[in-house]
Amino acid sequence: MELPRRLIPSVSGLIAFEATARHLSFSQAAKDLSLSQGAVSKRVRQLEQMLGVALLARNNHQVHLTEMGRRYLPQVRTLLGQLESSTRALMQGADGKAVITIAAPVGLAACWLVSRLGAFQNRNPGLSINLVTSKTLLEADDEAVDCAIVQGMPQWGGAACAPLFEEELLPVASPHFMRTRRPNSPEVLHECTLLHLTDQPDLWAEWFERAGCARPGLPRGPQFDQFPLLIMAAVHGQGAAMVPRFMVERELETGELAVLFDVPLRGRKAYHFITPARSASDRNVLALRGWIMDCVVRDAGCSEAA
Repeated sequence: MELPRRLIPSVSGLIAFEATARHLSFSQAAKDLSLSQGAVSKRVRQLEQMLGVALLARNNHQVHLTEMGRRYLPQVRTLLGQLESSTRALMQGADGKAVITIAAPVGLAACWLVSRLGAFQNRNPGLSINLVTSKTLLEADDEAVDCAIVQGMPQWGGAACAPLFEEELLPVASPHFMRTRRPNSPEVLHECTLLHLTDQPDLWAEWFERAGCARPGLPRGPQFDQFPLLIMAAVHGQGAAMVPRFMVERELETGELAVLFDVPLRGRKAYHFITPARSASDRNVLALRGWIMDCVVRDAGCSEAA
């Protein structure tokens, strides 16, 4: 005999709590949810009554998370995300299509993976593929993901790990940048505007050392938190960028970008295709893995031919 699930809170209450916690404002949460402020406040209060703990502190028209609220919020967000992902997959699979979800870093996803997934789906019309770039989903095994491409060695216990390729970075810039600066040696770049990746600020320093012209104190320049943004800034002539070669294949082919000096920065983290144990026998996941690995082999062949 199954017991009633008395300790499962209402989804509407969890959604109201998450929105209020995100904005620290009932009025902003109400706008997000297209509800009245009173309705949002009531749903949060009912959730707190059901849990028997205060999640939010309300003082002088200001809202703050309590200690219990801070502890509960990440779990609520994870549960809501899983529910949304599962529901979306179910809806997309209602027409008889199989659905798989792959996670990948945003730079690789935007600049390399999306175009290859399109070709794969054209060959597999009975399959629908969801692509997510959440860092949380990439850092640990999550049931919302069927497979993933990660940089570095994964922390997923029991998962199969297939190496794809190592990251190779090169300095690139727009043709306009090259015409106006005429960098004929790496040292000239010391006087140019250099674009930086926020979480990898030492890329240029490492490259200058690799090129044999290291010096202390690199010039400051604009920072960007994702490679795709860095690439677009370089395309629009804002400066020189240090980017992975595979992310700028199209721009190099079209002439929007050009390699300043063919001195690659190698030996950094490699990319791997991760198959969790629960997906080990999923023929669709295995087919996708095979396709992506074939793409890597083809790309490598094209690079050698060039």
